[in-house]
Amino acid sequence: MRVLKIILIIVSLIITCTVVYVMWQAMVTAQNVQIPFEIYIYFGFAFIFAIVNIIYHIKTYRFYRRKEKQRLEKEVHKLLWVGTVCFSTFLLYVAGATLNSLLWFIEYGYNRQDVLTIFMFSIPGFFGFLEASLLKKRIKRLRSEYDVIEEIDNIGEEVEY
Repeated sequence: MRVLKIILIIVSLIITCTVVYVMWQAMVTAQNVQIPFEIYIYFGFAFIFAIVNIIYHIKTYRFYRRKEKQRLEKEVHKLLWVGTVCFSTFLLYVAGATLNSLLWFIEYGYNRQDVLTIFMFSIPGFFGFLEASLLKKRIKRLRSEYDVIEEIDNIGEEVEY
């Protein structure tokens, strides 16, 4: 799971850098071409969700470390959970929109770039959901194990005569 988390961080960084680059190019060349406002909104959401997703993966990496370094007492903020789910949803939305446009214009043929785009966005989106749900279960399991061990350690201390 560590490898999956690292790959998801790298994918998030690539998407963030791509969004920044595309926005920069759009700002530079926007003098001659009118870009729809919705495009700026999509890129803004992609940028925000990617940044929150990167922070989520960095903050939750500790749950895959050795037991001494896990720090189970610290909570993962709800905004980070929502952000990573939104980022995965956004990736699946882009893949679905690309698939939709491919299906609408299939009579004109398709190119490999569209199919590659679908896979580039759907695979990290799917694995983002998978990692978030598996991590949620892992945190529950680790905390319950920690609570049981702590209860066992405290059995002799709580007896009063």
